[in-house]
Amino acid sequence: MIIQEYYRNFENHNRILEKYINDRTPNNIKNILKISLTLISFSNKPNYAIVNDAVEVSKEYKKEKLVNAVLRNILKNINDIKYEKYIYPEFKTVIDKIFSSKSIRDYIYSAIFKKPKNYQISLTDKNSAVYCKRVFMLDKKILKGCIVQDIGNFEAIKATHIFFKDKNLIDICAAPGGKSILLNSLGFNVLSIDKSQNQINKFKENLIRLNLKLDIHKVDFLDEKFTDKYNSILLDAPCSALGTFRRNPDVTIKIDQSLIKKHQKIQFKMLEKSLEILNLGGFLVYIVCSFHPFETIDVIDKIIQKHQNVKIHDVVSNKMIKRQNGYFINPLTFKNIGGSDIFFVSVLEKI
Repeated sequence: MIIQEYYRNFENHNRILEKYINDRTPNNIKNILKISLTLISFSNKPNYAIVNDAVEVSKEYKKEKLVNAVLRNILKNINDIKYEKYIYPEFKTVIDKIFSSKSIRDYIYSAIFKKPKNYQISLTDKNSAVYCKRVFMLDKKILKGCIVQDIGNFEAIKATHIFFKDKNLIDICAAPGGKSILLNSLGFNVLSIDKSQNQINKFKENLIRLNLKLDIHKVDFLDEKFTDKYNSILLDAPCSALGTFRRNPDVTIKIDQSLIKKHQKIQFKMLEKSLEILNLGGFLVYIVCSFHPFETIDVIDKIIQKHQNVKIHDVVSNKMIKRQNGYFINPLTFKNIGGSDIFFVSVLEKI
């Protein structure tokens, strides 16, 4: 929670500190002061303890007197501190490009400053669920037979799994396994591959807790030579994770165009290789937890411009908005149960 509030109020703290420090203040001291401000405003830790800890840490940089003076002055004027809702311009520009509706944009902007609701997905239908007989709120503990997964993630699979006519499916970049486990519960025989051992370990922990067995392989998809072809492929490609801004508000201030372009190159390579191992008439579902055009509509555009044998299919979901060759989750449609992350999905058929 403290890390989330630190990033949600990054600009607030920059502006608060302007009155007490100058451009010559070292960045590490600025960070100590921002962390202290976050703790003062959003934690139950006593203020004297926050100041003492900050002073102690700053001794390493020989700036303990400055830190002590700044924090004590801030506490003297604590009632004058006001927190505003600052939206970083670059983040706002991307949102405005994707969502033309003012009500959706305003909801997304407000969601940055709220603690997100957490969800768990049941692997069997239950009438007591808050959405679609599968989705429950996650409060203190995970219910038996449930996985932790955002409701937007669940919607992406719910809306697209019907395209997979062949129940033998390969899930690329599968770990920590939420989508594979959900697809397994929907009757699919899933081959899950991922190159991260750490994520695979989390996947296996989930399977042990759920008493499930899935076929998992540690594979670097782009380097692997496949002898088999598939009719059903899910590609959950690596991305900037911009769509998870509610629980990872740091992404709103870290939009790096060059890094996102690097992601796009990897995504494009993964899509091309996925098409290579896809049979004619087979379906490929592309999903990313991002709404940046480079990682979503642009990368699909590049694919269909290069590959004339690819057909884009319409997705039926009243929880999504169509943009060119894919669909974005509309978090406003989940407002009454806590909102959602933003995912992009596109359904491709090899013809």
